[in-house]
Amino acid sequence: MKTTIILIALILVTFSCKKENGSFISKYQAIYGTWKTQAISYDSSGIKVTISTRYDRLIINGDLTYKVYRDSINLIENGTVKIISQTNDNLEIYFDAKYPIYSSFAGSHLFVETNSVKLISLTSELLILKSFDIGYYHYPEFYFKR
Repeated sequence: MKTTIILIALILVTFSCKKENGSFISKYQAIYGTWKTQAISYDSSGIKVTISTRYDRLIINGDLTYKVYRDSINLIENGTVKIISQTNDNLEIYFDAKYPIYSSFAGSHLFVETNSVKLISLTSELLILKSFDIGYYHYPEFYFKR
């Protein structure tokens, strides 16, 4: 009898503690939709360098899935946006690439070597994400427009 009660308790705890990814709070709802990639900017030995990217479209859906396209029609990557933390002052997210076409081990093609980014700016027309330090690129910023 004790074994049955313990087993039921473990099952209930397991399912009740399952973490939900949820959705963005109202302040960050504008992140959903289609974004055109503009540029990547990073610090290289104290000099700010801005380069274009091969990928021209990022789509973030309301169910926290995303897609990255090249030439607006060629799907390069898709996956899930995972919320690391969000408050009214801070949003950190992780782009968990599920099916990058070139290699499933490459991670996100758009966000270079890291998939974790912090929101710098979000308006109805502009999205700026900043990555954590990733070696050669020091804290790259990713610019998107509607």
